[in-house]
Amino acid sequence: MEEAPEALQHFLAPFMEQLTEKTLGNAVQLMNEDDRTEFDRLLRLVADPVRPFAPYAF
Repeated sequence: MEEAPEALQHFLAPFMEQLTEKTLGNAVQLMNEDDRTEFDRLLRLVADPVRPFAPYAF
């Protein structure tokens, strides 16, 4: 999870290089289904808050 922001940036770089107007929406349009799946996975890792371990939280 700590490396997710950097991994997302590296993942998006080739798509952003192809664009004149660099937005996530435009980058997603260039992605195939497998790319979108990986993008969603990385985005969830970046967006999910870290939940501390609480063994007795019921």
